[in-house]
Amino acid sequence: MSVPATAQPQREASPVPLDLRPPVRAESIDLRVLVSHRTATQSGASMETVFEIFKSGIVNFVAVLDGERLLGMCSRQETAALLGGRYGFSLWARKPIGQHLCKQETRIDVAMPIGDVLRAVFARPDKNFYDDVLLVDESGGFLGFIATETLFKVQNALLLTNIRELEERDRVIRNKNEQMETDLRMARELQQALMPNSYPSFSADPSQGPMRLRFCHRYLPASMMSGDFFHIARLTNDTAGICICDVMGHGVRAALITAMLRALIETHAAEAADPGRFLTELNSEFTTILKQTGTLVFATVLYCVINIRERAARFARAGHPAPLHVRRTAGEVGTVASGEGSGGPAMGLIPDAQFKTSEAKFVPGDFLLFFTDGVIEVEDKGGRDFGLEGLRQTVRSNVDQPSESLLEAIISDVYNFAGSRVLTDDACLVVAELQSNASSICRAEPAG
Repeated sequence: MSVPATAQPQREASPVPLDLRPPVRAESIDLRVLVSHRTATQSGASMETVFEIFKSGIVNFVAVLDGERLLGMCSRQETAALLGGRYGFSLWARKPIGQHLCKQETRIDVAMPIGDVLRAVFARPDKNFYDDVLLVDESGGFLGFIATETLFKVQNALLLTNIRELEERDRVIRNKNEQMETDLRMARELQQALMPNSYPSFSADPSQGPMRLRFCHRYLPASMMSGDFFHIARLTNDTAGICICDVMGHGVRAALITAMLRALIETHAAEAADPGRFLTELNSEFTTILKQTGTLVFATVLYCVINIRERAARFARAGHPAPLHVRRTAGEVGTVASGEGSGGPAMGLIPDAQFKTSEAKFVPGDFLLFFTDGVIEVEDKGGRDFGLEGLRQTVRSNVDQPSESLLEAIISDVYNFAGSRVLTDDACLVVAELQSNASSICRAEPAG
């Protein structure tokens, strides 16, 4: 708007007001809609003329132009200060307003994002914080004034929109989390259902005496879903197959891998009598499946076949720790002796890995303690592992206890060592005991 130097400037009405009710989005704001007035005068207009504009009380700032070119702006406060002095009116009233522009001003380009506008305006010093803002077009031409109060309203509207969107997003996330927790609880229940809650019975030939093979276990998942599992199969009337597995990590992914491994174990039941062959075939298929995912995942597995008629345990290991062999009558606790090369690599790493079978002899009263590394890798506050020696020590101290009580003692010692009842990794313990009578029957009662 061009105003002649001698003309009385007019306050132009602003465009259609911006609706600042949420939702208001930054990208939808046109700065021209925020203009509150376009009051302007030419630089040659006298200070007295401009002061008359301010006396109306409608505006506090007037743009000063040189033709169409914007020079700056003048303010009611500074103009009044000059003219209100003792000799101010006589000294300054006839002087051109172009000689008394505000020293501080804020100009914003019409194409400037509203976020940048708000940052620039609200970073001003206190002295000029509430000054109107000059809005210019792409070529620097004057478009009007935007009041700081209007920008406050815009900021509040944007904040309210953000708050409402965050609340809605939070509601959606909560709903999804609730559904996920429901799904995980169901998955946990299904996974728990796959764990043995009773064990098959195995008895020797009556001519060899009333010998039986009994089992106990404790299962301690670190999270809602676990990567540990075990499986006990009846191969013959006097032969059991025991498989214990520990998938890398824990949680949903580990649980899915355990479910897949369990299905593969059932598939390779034909090789179950030969532990080495069993793990070789299992690893080959497991590695082939994992290769298709392109993700590094591995699992440690121990498979053991116990024949109570022969009083022998044959086993093969894929990166899994060897079980403890406990002789109650002698009070001895040791690791099952394994031949050279009996411990192969973890499942899922080497497709053509070969696994060998080792053998250990049993006498009545002996038992094997199978475990996952979540038991022995528990750390105390100083970073020391509970370790295999810690496990052996607990077993030695409780070797006269029934197997069920012995497992509870191990769990208690592990918790005390860690200083917490929350483990950082899944843990599983399984006892297979050769009994000469039924005095120490174990029940499948997983620890919570």
